[in-house]
Amino acid sequence: MDKRNFKNRKPSNGAFRQQRLRAWQPVLRPTAVIPVLFAIGILFLPIGGVLYWNAGKSTYLMIDYTTCKDYDRPVYLPPSMYRYRFNTTPRDDFSTAGPLLTMIQPPTFYYQNASSFADPTEPTFQYNSHWPIKQCVIDFTVPNAMKAPVNLYYRLTNFYQNHNQYIKSYDADQLTGAPLGADSLAYYCDPITTSNGKPVYPCGLVANSMFNETVSDLVLVDDALTTISNYTWIKTGLIWPHDQRRYGTSRYNVNDIVPPPNWQSRFPNGSYSEQYPPPDLATTMDRLKVWMTLAAMPDFMKLWGKNDVQDLPMGRYRVHVDLSYDTLSYGGRKWLVVASESPLGTRNFFLALTYMATGGLCILIGGLFTFLHCICPRTMEHWQPVSNSDIANIDEPTTEPADDRSATAAANE
Repeated sequence: MDKRNFKNRKPSNGAFRQQRLRAWQPVLRPTAVIPVLFAIGILFLPIGGVLYWNAGKSTYLMIDYTTCKDYDRPVYLPPSMYRYRFNTTPRDDFSTAGPLLTMIQPPTFYYQNASSFADPTEPTFQYNSHWPIKQCVIDFTVPNAMKAPVNLYYRLTNFYQNHNQYIKSYDADQLTGAPLGADSLAYYCDPITTSNGKPVYPCGLVANSMFNETVSDLVLVDDALTTISNYTWIKTGLIWPHDQRRYGTSRYNVNDIVPPPNWQSRFPNGSYSEQYPPPDLATTMDRLKVWMTLAAMPDFMKLWGKNDVQDLPMGRYRVHVDLSYDTLSYGGRKWLVVASESPLGTRNFFLALTYMATGGLCILIGGLFTFLHCICPRTMEHWQPVSNSDIANIDEPTTEPADDRSATAAANE
């Protein structure tokens, strides 16, 4: 072999390739471990207590109205189809029913045919190609006043927004207002990019599958179902300011674009027009922007409206919901959620109990280790780690020849 063409595969004599990088190798001595356990416990217990107190200040009620379209007369809902969480302890939070459900009048629902949408202030969806539509009428009781801010959510189950193809099916440039052509949209928005040769705006699976049911304001009623007062929802400011920067006014010509397939029944002849223009994402349609913020789990809630200044008084309320979003076709369900909010978020006893349990367990283990260290302490004379230089300086043991050992034994005798 020609040595000039021989490639040496020996790694260079460097700290990285020879695994001599400096590293921290802690020695887990009792005097180091025990204070860390106590510190974690002392830190976690107050955090858990604050979260527990915060969770007790938050309340919510949740109503499943998936099957409302099957009843044309009011029916009482079974306990499995609604949840009330108004107590200050987590006693009922981990069950589907609790003592509170036996103390209040259950919710009722039924559908009626309507010739207008439940929310007349929605700027985009005010046309419908087939009137009348089914509208769910829900009556429910608020057992205690809910402190502002109060939020209205919709909850969907078994809807996988985290599917790989679904996540990528939108065009960020188009949402900012860029007038992209059909060829440019094909890369991100496939399979919903064009219709009749025109670009779809907004394109992609995410916008096409938007939750399009509208919800009315709450109406406080008496025993005779006579209106007493209204509780109004604010439909703007539903997203964070940094999310708002992702959206802008469309620079398309109105006649050059078409709505997504699932939106076309809300526009005459399935097309945009001067009278029914595309949504101005710079100023309106916060609910689409909320929907475009994808959920990681198949069971999720999304904000629909809010009221930051007015408390929700106790009483019997009525709300109307347009039935235009089919969840039974994919095995899912839809819920209406009314929840109050505290400075640290919504009701979540699980996180508080997790912090408290972790802190308590660390203090318990720290106390046990302290007791064991006091009654039988462990000596740590030789705790320094062995270095490479120490290994190199160790002398190899020598072995005497067999003949020398025999001679030595004979002399000793």
